[in-house]
Parts: sequence; C-alpha cells; structure tokens
Amino acid sequence: MGIYEIIQESFTGLTIKQLAINSFFALGIIIIGVLLGKIIDLALRKLSEKIDLNKHVKASFTELALLIIRWSVYIIFINLGLNQLGIPVISNFFSSILITIPAFTGALLLLVIGFGLAYYLKKIIKNSETTGGEFISQLVFYFVIFVFGAYSVKTALISIDPATTSSVIILVTAISAAGAVYYHVQKELKKSS
Repeated sequence: MGIYEIIQESFTGLTIKQLAINSFFALGIIIIGVLLGKIIDLALRKLSEKIDLNKHVKASFTELALLIIRWSVYIIFINLGLNQLGIPVISNFFSSILITIPAFTGALLLLVIGFGLAYYLKKIIKNSETTGGEFISQLVFYFVIFVFGAYSVKTALISIDPATTSSVIILVTAISAAGAVYYHVQKELKKSS
C-alpha cells in the first residue's frame, strides 16, 4: 500500500465540515500552547531574577533550562493539536518526530548536569590531598561522565529500538574509553620528554 492510499484511507469518513472544525480546534490548542509557553517562560525569568539565580548559576545554563521548559510546553500542545485533527497518519507521524526533540534536549541537560557534578567531585577529591588523589579524582570524573553520558544517549534515542540503543551505548563507551586512554598516554609522554 503506497503513501497515497494510506493518506486517502485516513480521510475516509471525514467530511470537509468535520476537518474544518477539527482544524479550528487544533489551531486553537496550538495557539494556547504557545501563549502558555511564553507565560511560563516569563514567570520563570521573573522568579530567577527574584532569587538572583545568575549569582549561583551561569546565565547560559539558565537560558538553556528555560528554552527546554518553553519548548516542552510547545511540543505538548502541538502534539495535542495534531491529535485533535483526527487524522491518524498525520498525528502518528508528527508524534514520532516530536518525541525526539524533548528527548534530545533532556539528553543535553543530563550531559551538562553530569559534567558539572563530575567537575565538582574531581575538585573535592583533588583538594583532599590524599594518597593517589589525582588518580582517584580522574577516575571519579570519567565514571560520572560515563554514567551521565550513557543515560543521555539512552534518553536521546528513546524512540529507537532498545537493542540498537544498547549497541550505540557500547560503541560510544568503547570509543570514549579509547580516546581517554590515548589522551592520557599522550599527556604522560609529553611530561616525560
């Protein structure tokens, strides 16, 4: 069955009047979602100014968090609007696409949080001046990066088959481990020469 037949079958039993009414409500839902996203964004900006969040967190991180929240609201309402149309082919197609956007932004947020936590733990261990502190701090740093990296890859690839996601995580782990070893070997070789 070709794409033309699938689309034609989706419109079977749907009159022009029903399509117009569904389109009107779908557009209304999307407009409400855009307005709600902007209102939430504005409220969160006011709250971050009130609690002086920029003193504790960089402005770029705050902007990233606000962008993720705003677009998550947009995507939810776009998906609801497309479902309101009552055309399964269109709503299923866009639902499968729209799920990847929040998954990808969530994965980026996980990476940022993981890197911040890894760097913080590395500094604490390094400053403790224990025997082997440098080695342990590097080990903890890479372990935390690895854990958050694996979860971020899993989150970003949520719409893909779990077996494929596991294979990608294993491949990324192997490449990252090889890169980290190569970097440290090169660093030690430069120190010794």
